[in-house]
Amino acid sequence: TPLSGITGTPLPDEVRVISQPVWGSIGYTLPATLGSALAAPERRHLLFIGDGSLQVTVQELSTLFRYGVHAVIFLLNNDGYTIERLILGEESEYNDVQPWRYSDLCGVFANGAPFRTFRVETPEELESALRDCETPKECMFVEVVLPRMDAPPLLKALGPVFARQDYGIKWEMEGYPGGQPASGVFNRK
Repeated sequence: TPLSGITGTPLPDEVRVISQPVWGSIGYTLPATLGSALAAPERRHLLFIGDGSLQVTVQELSTLFRYGVHAVIFLLNNDGYTIERLILGEESEYNDVQPWRYSDLCGVFANGAPFRTFRVETPEELESALRDCETPKECMFVEVVLPRMDAPPLLKALGPVFARQDYGIKWEMEGYPGGQPASGVFNRK
């Protein structure tokens, strides 16, 4: 999901994006950030990860703290596996995850290592957190609370394509002018 949001975003030449788009492995990005940070500790490391993905590999937060990694982690909390909701239907119960108190996780895993956490629900709260994260001297964890079906337009367009490719399912989106979701109603064809 974060990869589809950054695709096409102009970035400075020295910025590197690490992703795993081929299989869309849920849970890949946190351990990848750890590996990247250990390989290049002089660089700034930003992680954009969904709540469902974090729940798969959350224990690597402990390793980040153990090695003093000062990553800035943006947890995109939209209440489950939104990519899967876009592929197999918004109301499929198996795409739900148990809600966690994500902002408390660093306190569980840090064991005395320095960190700061933020929980943001508005653009103004996000702007404030971003200012605090400009020059991190510790691990920064920003939980960004989003609506359940919030996803970049590219991902919304690719959901039905992935459904056809992976499952042979064609979804027709009712009430979606131009293919953009409006009501969240999918009909399987």
